[in-house]
Amino acid sequence: MKDLAPLLRSLGLLDSEIKVYVAGLTRGAGTILDFTKATHLSRQAVYTAVDALTERGLFTNVMRGKKRYFAAEQPNKLIAYAHRYHSDVAGKIADLEQMLPELTLQAGGDKPIVRLFEGKEGVRAIMEDWANTDFKEMDEIADADALFTVLTPQDLQPLRNILRKRSVRMRGLYGGTSGSSDSGERYYVAGKDGEFKAHIGVYGDKINLVTFEGKMYSAIIESKRLAQTLRTLFHFAFVGAKAQRKESGRKS
Repeated sequence: MKDLAPLLRSLGLLDSEIKVYVAGLTRGAGTILDFTKATHLSRQAVYTAVDALTERGLFTNVMRGKKRYFAAEQPNKLIAYAHRYHSDVAGKIADLEQMLPELTLQAGGDKPIVRLFEGKEGVRAIMEDWANTDFKEMDEIADADALFTVLTPQDLQPLRNILRKRSVRMRGLYGGTSGSSDSGERYYVAGKDGEFKAHIGVYGDKINLVTFEGKMYSAIIESKRLAQTLRTLFHFAFVGAKAQRKESGRKS
């Protein structure tokens, strides 16, 4: 017969529990003393193992006269336990997946944290991060026409409402002809220069990057230093855009 120990170990049983379970399965009912002799474990270790196996539904006990005897349940109970264990592990994996962003942030320290996404869901993940991150200012550059091939204005409205409610100040450079109905400091890049099919934003200590062409890739980078650097770059871009707007006004 195939060695049962590795299989039981994979189901979360300790070595002491495995020894007691196998002894109960092969030798039948016995007292704590009987299992102590059969497994060469200490009495306390056997007690602990029996309690754990009973809790898992793999062991049972019965009084015979003044003595309590313990025995392994029928092997089909092991199958039932394996199914419960698998279900519990699957639930814990799902919980860990939900906690992963928070755990990643806690483990980051001074090292930049990078999260990568593929496809349209990456854009939605970034929008969700905007909604869940506490910030008061956001600078961005976006090809509006390319953005609206992925998301409709209606898709963006809930996020706009959240940012407006939090009084987030928006500054942006925008390419394309779609424009934007949002308030804020906005400048437009005309012609071919505005057809860059991407989005870059900086908010709080985070930067987001999105490409709208081909398969689409997105990233969120959390780094205070990189965010500060990009914010400085945006500042001078807006200074230049504002000067150009004034110059165009005078020429017109």
